[in-house]
Formats: sequence, C-alpha cells, structure tokens
Amino acid sequence: MAGTISFGGIGSGMDTEGIVTALTGVERTQQDALKAKLTATNSSISNLSSVSSLLSKLKAASDALDTAAEVGSYKATSGNSAIVASANGLATPGKYSITVDKLAQEQRTYSNSIASVGTALNQNGTLKLGVGSGATKDIAISGTDTIDDVIGKINSAGLRVTASSFYDGSTYRIQLRGQDTGAASALSITEVGTSFGFDVAENTVQNAQDAELRLDKFTIKSATNQVTGAIRGVTLALTSASTDPITVAVDSDADSLKTKLNTLVDTYNQVISKVKDLAGSGSIKPKDSLLAGDSTMRAITSRLSSALQTVTGGSGAYRTLGSIGLSLDRSGKLSLDAAKFDKAIAADAASVTKLLSGADGGANGVMDVVSSTVDAFTRTGSGLLVNKSDSLTSSIKRLQGRIDSEEARVNRYADMLRKQFTQMDSQVAAYKSQSTYLTSAGY
Repeated sequence: MAGTISFGGIGSGMDTEGIVTALTGVERTQQDALKAKLTATNSSISNLSSVSSLLSKLKAASDALDTAAEVGSYKATSGNSAIVASANGLATPGKYSITVDKLAQEQRTYSNSIASVGTALNQNGTLKLGVGSGATKDIAISGTDTIDDVIGKINSAGLRVTASSFYDGSTYRIQLRGQDTGAASALSITEVGTSFGFDVAENTVQNAQDAELRLDKFTIKSATNQVTGAIRGVTLALTSASTDPITVAVDSDADSLKTKLNTLVDTYNQVISKVKDLAGSGSIKPKDSLLAGDSTMRAITSRLSSALQTVTGGSGAYRTLGSIGLSLDRSGKLSLDAAKFDKAIAADAASVTKLLSGADGGANGVMDVVSSTVDAFTRTGSGLLVNKSDSLTSSIKRLQGRIDSEEARVNRYADMLRKQFTQMDSQVAAYKSQSTYLTSAGY
C-alpha cells in the first residue's frame, strides 16, 4: 500500500516482504497480459493513423486529376517578362501576339505636408471617403487628433482603403491607398471643414486604372493584372507595359500530366504496401497482430483496386486506365507505361481527359471514383477506418478499467498477506520470549 513501511519477519526471521512480492507477482500475471494487450491496441491505433495519412495523400493525388482543367496537358510560354503566361487543361495549342499598353493600378493620394507627427492637427470636420460606386463613410475628425489618430480612424472605417504615414525627411504626409486595382476602385474623397488636401488634384499621384492590352489588335481591359478569358485556359500575369508585341505560345505538355499520374502511382503503392505490411497478405506476415486479416484493411485494397479498374461510360477511344498505360500487376501494385500513355495522349487527348476527370454534365471519371472510395474510409464521423480506430479506442478504455481493477485486487491481496505475516511474527516473538524466560528460570 502506498505510504506503508513494512518490517516483516522481525519476529520469525523470515523475508516476509519477499514472500509477499513473489505471491503478488503471480497474481499480476493476468494484469501483465492486459497491459501487453493495451500496448498492442495503442500501437494499432497509431498504425491506422499512418494508413489514414497515406489515404489522404492518395485522395489529394486523385483530386488533382478530377477536372478537365487539371488533367489537360498544356503549357504557355511568353517571349517577354512583361507577360508571365500559364495554361490549364482548357487551353488549346496556338500562338498569340499581345501588346501591354497599361498595367492595372490602385489609387494613391497624399495629404498636404504636416510639420509634426505627434501633435494635434487642429482639424475639425468630416472626411467623406468611398471606393468606386460603393457607399461613402463619414469619418469625424476632431481638433485634438494627431496623424496616427486620423490614420486609425480611416483604417477602422471598413473600406478597401489603407491609410499610412509618409516622411520625406523633413515633413510628414498621410497616404491613402486603394486596396484594389482597376478604374472601378477609384477613391472618392470629400473634405467638409478639414483642409488635409486629399481633394487637391495634384495630391493624387496615381489614379486607379484598368490594365489594357491588345490581342490581335483588339483591346482588352482588366481590373487586375491577372488577365483570364482573353485566351481560353490561359492566365496572363502582366508585370510591365511593352512597346512591341509579345508572342505567347500554348503547346501540349504531356510531361505535366505524367508527373501527376506518377504521383498517383506512388501514393497508391504506398497505401497498398502499408496495408499489407500491417495486416499481412499471402506470404507476407502481419506486423500488427490486431490488424492481421482485418476486414477493414482487406476492404481498402479490394475497393481501391476495383476503383482503378472502373470502366467509364459514353464514347471515346479510352475507357479504362489500363488502356492508357496505368495497370495493376499481380502483387496489386500500380504502374505507368510511359510509352503507352504518350501514344494515347497523341491519339486522343480529349478521351484521356474524359476517362480521368469525367465528362461535362456530371459523369464521373476514374479519379472521381478513387476519391470517393478513399473518402468512404477517411470521412470524419462515418469513415470505415475512423470507425475502426474508434472501436480500438473503446477497447483501450475497457482494458484500462480492467487493469485498474486488477491493480486494486492485487493491492488488497498484498495487504492481507502482510497482516497475516505480522500476526505470525507477533506470535513467534511471544513464543521466543516465553522460551527464553523458562530457560533462564531453569525449567
């Protein structure tokens, strides 16, 4: 018992505490078995977590291929750094001549110069501040406000405007900067009773304006410098104006899609290897005894295998992953035949895209099926793998309860033994004392 000091065996000369330890050790055999099972169950929960993490990676890899824009294998290049071009799967090969006349920009307006940053500005009135066609906000300014006070009031007004201080080495100014580019985000500033100078034309050093570019002599305007829609499936990031036309080329890029497919292959094989390593398969002995032959683990391999062998509906030259070079071997591992894939892309890229991502109108592609299959195992609250882990967690609680009960029983048994040995020691001591007295008396 905790806090008890035992000196058993003083009367008898026996190592009674050693006897208690030995006897209770025998009684702890069942408890030790329960503790071993508890450790194994905790290990199994950790192993399930590692499988779940790998499944999440597989879902990410399949989700990266579940839309036509992600599957499409195109790349865009620009002949000048004034335009940075990128393409998605909706693009089509071609060359385009583009001139950047203007960049989109936000409005920047300054106040008149202010002598000191920490003193009251002695301004009383209202700043009426707005952005584009939105409603204006009335910002009350009092005579005791400093530069920082005014800046704070403007920034807390909830407008897409940022106020800050500017110091040129001798005097200060308040800068107002629109947070959005484009002509529609121009600032409207009216001063009533104040004289900051925000409404003085010369104090607006940069007007809000749209980006302007010419494509095949047609003028295109954009509120931002990220231009989309001018070329289908292509984003044009404008960095500076240009005087001469810039060539933007869109070309096929099978390597990009191949990289995504190889990621899918690698993550799928990691899942299968992990499951077989833990639960065993054929000649592979399980490393986790509690997961050996487990139905949930078997379901992972069987359902994922079935998902990868989905036959898509509709027309098209390619309706299975095997037809484009993605196939399962006898061990259940996935591989990509690069030559077969390249041939399929060259022959019918649209059919390959439809196979992977599905058709317009909602028909699922193989990657949708794979993602849905993974989700059935990992979905919070109802996933099969989640339920398995929850079941093991409940087992841990039950095991811990039994271990605690066993510990209490063994402690009670030890206390009983100590009491019995204490009584025995007292009796033996009494007998020795009586024997010593009789011997000294000459009996």
